[in-house]
Amino acid sequence: MTRHERIEGAGFHEFPLVLFTALAIAGAGIGTAHLGLRLLGWVPLVPPGWVMALVGSLLALGLLLSVGHLGRPFRSAFSLSRVGRSPLSNEVLVLGVALVTSLGSVTLPPGHSLLAPLSATALVSSVLTLLALGLVYRLPGQLTWAGPVFAQPLILGLAFGLTVLQGTLPAGTRARAELLILVILLADGLLVWERTRRITRVLHRGVPSHPRVQGQKGTALILRIIMGVLLPAGALSAGWSELAGALLFLNLFLDRTLFYGLAVHSDTEAEVGRVVTALRAGAYDQ
Repeated sequence: MTRHERIEGAGFHEFPLVLFTALAIAGAGIGTAHLGLRLLGWVPLVPPGWVMALVGSLLALGLLLSVGHLGRPFRSAFSLSRVGRSPLSNEVLVLGVALVTSLGSVTLPPGHSLLAPLSATALVSSVLTLLALGLVYRLPGQLTWAGPVFAQPLILGLAFGLTVLQGTLPAGTRARAELLILVILLADGLLVWERTRRITRVLHRGVPSHPRVQGQKGTALILRIIMGVLLPAGALSAGWSELAGALLFLNLFLDRTLFYGLAVHSDTEAEVGRVVTALRAGAYDQ
């Protein structure tokens, strides 16, 4: 049995990673959005307690659910030994810092001297977490995980985070925040389009990780655009920010499912599998 055949019959084993990355993007996205709003001068540096609690809770839940993907979960801390050399170690570090500092800030009373530095650390670590989530998948042989796709967690997180925080902004800045979200949604749509082009270009060079999902690529990507761009944009324009936030939250899980489900890999075994498939189809019949 070839690796391609084993993969096709193995089911969607990345489900724990879907849960982890979607929840991590949601939590870090809220922190990143608050930092961006602070840089624009629209909010104070220290977020309300519920914002930090939400950031930390989403990150913690994502980490907890991701344990299902680890063969030896209690050894995961050893990954920190390669910080600076391994993108995965960098991801673990910055996400851990964001988690600890966001939840730590919630325990402090208003006006505490550590509140501002802890909050700032949590917000900056949120940005680094979104960047790390994109960079960790730039792997040799994964043909669809290269190019600008590394920026998608940042774009997705910002769109969701800004939508969550929009209702807390002063009235004079909400319309500008809405316009900013719409621009980010447009950028997300362009990244999905680029990802679709890349998948189409590399299919002949590798083997789909999940052929059944790949067979529904067109329908799935149309649904992704509807769920993640068109419907949230329409909800925002109609003043339904809560609905837009709910749609964008669900879209995180859809996007990450398609990220793994539409992956195309190329290695020695994949090349052998591709040739075997071609032979079976009679491509080399004399």
